[in-house]
Amino acid sequence: MIRIHPIVFAAVALTAAAAFPADAAAQAHGHAHTAAAHAAHSAAAISADDAAVLARQVAAVRAATERYRDHANAVADGYRLFGRESPLMGEHWYRQDLVGRPLDLARPSTLQYATIGGRKVLAGVAYTVYRRPGDPVPAGFAGDADAWHTHDIAHLADAAVSDRPLLHRIVQRRIRQGKLGPDGRTLLTMVHGWVWLDNPDGMFAQEHRALPYLRAGLPAAWAAGARDDAAEGIALLAPNACAQEAERTGRIARAGRAQEGRLAAACEQHAAQLRAALAQRRDARTANAAAAQAWRAYEAAASRILTAEQQARMQRIMAAAMQHEMMGM
Repeated sequence: MIRIHPIVFAAVALTAAAAFPADAAAQAHGHAHTAAAHAAHSAAAISADDAAVLARQVAAVRAATERYRDHANAVADGYRLFGRESPLMGEHWYRQDLVGRPLDLARPSTLQYATIGGRKVLAGVAYTVYRRPGDPVPAGFAGDADAWHTHDIAHLADAAVSDRPLLHRIVQRRIRQGKLGPDGRTLLTMVHGWVWLDNPDGMFAQEHRALPYLRAGLPAAWAAGARDDAAEGIALLAPNACAQEAERTGRIARAGRAQEGRLAAACEQHAAQLRAALAQRRDARTANAAAAQAWRAYEAAASRILTAEQQARMQRIMAAAMQHEMMGM
């Protein structure tokens, strides 16, 4: 059982986009995550001059998005929710008219919110552009820390429907006709900027490791140095987390209702054990160790619940997603 990343749900959305108008794919915002991606985003060196420019750019982005710290203003200005809240990325609220337009740091195509303390907290922004193969990557922010990452939506859509012959033929025909992606631009390229909520992995990391901790009412500092499986385990403490996790896995694996029910039950069992551990002792070391154990135990249970064919489908889609993530590094 592999960890399911938001990019997988983008691939599923793209199967519909392959058969219908291309703008249905306009908000394929998810990402595969790797340890190498953390390092690339957090360790990039920056000159003093670039640091000064970056500070001004970040200040300008904050000034431009200050009003969106009140979520109602984002809704009033036309931002709409794409998908559900992701454990390590929050909610993506996007404006269709800004997706794929020339880059303007003062007008992010996406606002990222996290539900903390029962309210939507603005955590950061994201910028999305579509490119054709060979087109340059946007300059973006000063320095090299904002490594833009690219996903080939044609490759992802093809992988997502490879086991569905009729839809696969439709996807391949649209790829040949250049109709997958707006105006044939099939490289979805984007970057996150966590400008409103400090990220222990850096402002431009793909995911925000502290979000599950904050959502669970735990100190953000506990996320520093925590492994991915610990952060995923902590994410299970959020309301309805297990139901949503089972639904996400079921959608990609094409699991039946009975399987989704078993996935949710297994998740709840291990989340309850994590809560019990935290009730006995509440500190960062205990929380992260218990959370990592809970997540690994849930993954093992999911591997027993899903068939080999279902797991192979998930592996196939994730392989496509991660390949193109690394290509964009």
